[in-house]
Amino acid sequence: MWRAPGVAAGGRTVPLLTHRSRRRRWKRVGGLRAPRHPDTFPSMKAAIAVPAARKRTASLRFTTTAFMTLALATLACTAAGGATSANRLELGFEERARTENWDNSTDFNVKALDARHQLRLRTRAWARLELGANTEFAFGLNNESRKLTTPHLALAMDEIVIENLYLDRRFTDGAAIRVGRQNLTRGDGFILADGGPGDGSRTAYFNAVDLGWTAGKSRLDLLVISDPYRDEYLPRIHDLRKSLIEWDENALGLYWTDAGRPKTTLDAYYFFKAETGDTRALTNPARQGDRMFHTLGGRCTRDLAGDWSVKAELAGQAGGQQPGSGIRAWGAQTSVKKSFAHAMKPSILLGWTGLSGDDPATTANEGWDPLFSRYPKWSELYIYSLGSERGASYWTNLSMWQAEVRLTPVKPLDLRAAYYRMGAFHPTGAFHPFPAKPALFGGGTQRGDLYAARADLLVNGNWRGHVVGEYLVPGDFYVGTDAGWFLRVEVLYSFKKSFAL
Repeated sequence: MWRAPGVAAGGRTVPLLTHRSRRRRWKRVGGLRAPRHPDTFPSMKAAIAVPAARKRTASLRFTTTAFMTLALATLACTAAGGATSANRLELGFEERARTENWDNSTDFNVKALDARHQLRLRTRAWARLELGANTEFAFGLNNESRKLTTPHLALAMDEIVIENLYLDRRFTDGAAIRVGRQNLTRGDGFILADGGPGDGSRTAYFNAVDLGWTAGKSRLDLLVISDPYRDEYLPRIHDLRKSLIEWDENALGLYWTDAGRPKTTLDAYYFFKAETGDTRALTNPARQGDRMFHTLGGRCTRDLAGDWSVKAELAGQAGGQQPGSGIRAWGAQTSVKKSFAHAMKPSILLGWTGLSGDDPATTANEGWDPLFSRYPKWSELYIYSLGSERGASYWTNLSMWQAEVRLTPVKPLDLRAAYYRMGAFHPTGAFHPFPAKPALFGGGTQRGDLYAARADLLVNGNWRGHVVGEYLVPGDFYVGTDAGWFLRVEVLYSFKKSFAL
């Protein structure tokens, strides 16, 4: 649970690091301030609500209950004072069935038994209440159960979670606020897309407050995010106490978007984030010390003459990690796309992505932190390979060239083929302390060649599906030399109905 700086778990006021006695205990690391010893870190942890206890506390339950009571009271007052003929209730349902199959994606060794064949069934149901044109209340449930055939595991009911629960209010002066459990995406998801990577594609929600101001074609959002490693804010049915992240995450961010210039969109953002209380064993080489860091970046997309378009994004990170390690990292992506005037709508894209890697020769940590973008942004297969390094979907230490072709041969069918030349800025394994499984890594910097193809079929407003296949030939970044592959088939049915109130 997020608390105001200077307030500890029991409501006790603690000194902040700005106090002179604290500041004298810091030393310089790579030009950044970092704690000299772990004993200097507790006040820092208290200021951002480190999860000292891993069970639901009376304080947490009280805070959650108070928030829900306040939200419902606000909704009731708004409804009482603003009921109009524009009030509407939307009810929705979605069922997603996936078959997924992969092998050699974690070790690139055919002799190791790591094949997976599974059926995933995700059920979602939601209700969205609109009170006039400016107030919205949403509530949604989610369940995803799996049946594994390799290795064999019987189908069993999974937990039912509250996927969305928020109150949204828009004001006439351009201000708006959304409070509660919600999905957040900005840009193309380079830094903000998924709040809980540990549960895969089951959910992507954040526990957040989004306070926004809109003026013309510009919007500025103030975001407050609190995502514990397990869902501690709302109840679950058949609670399996699943881990959503390896640690607790708290963040404060600003995100500005401007589309006022012709054929151009500009984004700028700043986030201050804390990742604390890694739940993995102390003996795990990938275990991360508590860290607090800043991310500052910008993004530009522009349409050019002749159906050309370009995109570029650059961000830098700085901060500190326990014990006594500075953070200096960067991430960037750029691409150019050419579309053709043809009935099949063909297009070609060329791009490059760079995410800095940690240099083992320095005391600082230069590895890019993916912030809130740990999801299959570039590959469905490779997120499992990354699990042997820092964690599943933990994109870092990456230099990647991309070539992509798209076309629509018939209106309901979209086809995509892509090639990725994947590398790293630094080797890993025995040369680096971070990997969770050091024995899998060689001494090179070529991650490998990834080939991907995808077909999306949109039948109508209710039915859609896709097939995606990927094949990775590993490079000298790994010890294994056997190719990994991934195949998924998905069918999705959704339905929603609105009623006037």
